[in-house]
Amino acid sequence: MPEQVTAPGPRPAVLVYRHPGAPAAVLRQVCAGVEEEGVPTDVTEVPGPDDATALAHAAAAESRLGVGIGLDAAGAAAVHHSTLPERTPVVTTPARAPSSDGRRVGRIAARVVKHLPLV
Repeated sequence: MPEQVTAPGPRPAVLVYRHPGAPAAVLRQVCAGVEEEGVPTDVTEVPGPDDATALAHAAAAESRLGVGIGLDAAGAAAVHHSTLPERTPVVTTPARAPSSDGRRVGRIAARVVKHLPLV
């Protein structure tokens, strides 16, 4: 019988924790940016804190890849890595930022996973 190599559980993916009020357009752009880099995403609606950085930190802690994205109700986004202190995300974007910023956030998260230079 073959030995199990990976732990059971969710697939490796960048976790996106979004507040229920987060704009759908921002979510679409962020996920598109991650997926353009060839990394999967899993999105979870989290009714807890309405703070992109706190959501990203929680997502990174749960992600098998160690990278999470948080989206708050106003549309702000943050990328976090599980090894960083909570209030020190990799990158943040403000609410009502251009849609290209959402896609950039997604690309940055994927590039953190792949250990590539950030763009």
